[in-house]
Order: sequence, then C-alpha cells, then structure tokens
Amino acid sequence: MTTKTKTILQVETTPHVDIDFMNDTHFEEIEMVKGLGKLISSYQEKDTHTDNEIKQISQALKTWLEHTIPHFERENKLMQETGFPAFGVHSQEHERALNSMKTIIQAWEQNKDIALLADYVFSLWPNWFNDHVNSMDMMTAKFAVMNGFDPHTSK
Repeated sequence: MTTKTKTILQVETTPHVDIDFMNDTHFEEIEMVKGLGKLISSYQEKDTHTDNEIKQISQALKTWLEHTIPHFERENKLMQETGFPAFGVHSQEHERALNSMKTIIQAWEQNKDIALLADYVFSLWPNWFNDHVNSMDMMTAKFAVMNGFDPHTSK
C-alpha cells in the first residue's frame, strides 16, 4: 500500500521564524522526517521485509521522538521566560502533538502497520508542522524578540 499523496517538507520552503535556534531545530526535524520518509517508501515498495529494515524505521522513529521532546521543551521554556500570553495554548499543542507521535510509534512497534505510519509521516505530521510553524511558532518568536530576546541566542 502506498500513500496517495506524500507531503515532504523542504527546508528551503519552510517559513523562517524570528529566532535562529527555532529555525535550526525545525530544519533538523524536517531532515529527520525526510530520511524516515525514504525508509517508509522503500519498505512500501517491497512485499517482504528484513529485520534490519524494521529496525531502521524503529530507530529513525526513536531518534525523531528524542529530538522532538527537547524541541518542545526549549520552545516552552522560551514562552515562559518571555511571558508569552498564549503559552497555555501553544504548550498544550506541543503536548497533543507529542502524544500523537508516541501513539503512532507505539502502533508501529506493536503492529508494524506501515500504512498508518506512512499516513502520519506523509500527511498528518507535515500538515500539522507547517500550520504550527506558520502560526504558533511564528507568533511566539515575534513576541519573544519584541520583548528583548536575542534572536541569535542558541538555546
């Protein structure tokens, strides 16, 4: 089974926010997901799968999750430090997205359902990520810089 439409985000076309460390984190994540997408596409093209292919997907998912947790923590800390008024909404969205990711990873580990994983990686996540960066992250970064945060500070 293949996903009908594959959305693969590109660093070059992803909006930049006003804070460097946020952009760097977003671009790292996009590259990780692109690599995971290649593994998924390769898996979908075959009728039989090796343990190594399964392990590569599992490891890519683990790496992505291990990147996403501090990604969200850094943004949450920035919002708290700068008194961002929509902290609750933005941090809850992080929590919801993280829980969705964990659910998808757990489903993969239990069932090896490549169709479910592909739908998440090629459709659900890119749409969420693009919308999130264009709205919540954009406003968070603008607010932080307007309130004295150095946009070139690495976090």
